[in-house]
Amino acid sequence: MAEHIHATCGTEIILMHEMFKVVSEGYLPYGNRELLYIEGITTAGSICCGAVELRVIHIPGFVVSRHHIIDKISGNPVSEVEPISDHSAREEVKLLLSRIFPSYLLFLS
Repeated sequence: MAEHIHATCGTEIILMHEMFKVVSEGYLPYGNRELLYIEGITTAGSICCGAVELRVIHIPGFVVSRHHIIDKISGNPVSEVEPISDHSAREEVKLLLSRIFPSYLLFLS
């Protein structure tokens, strides 16, 4: 299990493999579970070729407990999530989200 601190719109999130600005957050049903996803914007490019903004979807995982505590530092709600570790479930989640958000880059925790 992992703790997920919910960020407000406009907040930058920096993870090991990505950095993006939060646009929105949502939940999607997946079988008898619920997926937490974050919609964001990131910039990609280079000095020589220019930069472009990309839409991204970050999936922290399945919701175990929604807003069960408040983060003492940010004051934002914290949810407990289960990262998606099963390979076939990861592929199904990618397929589901690519249908809903066809032009977005997908990142699973």
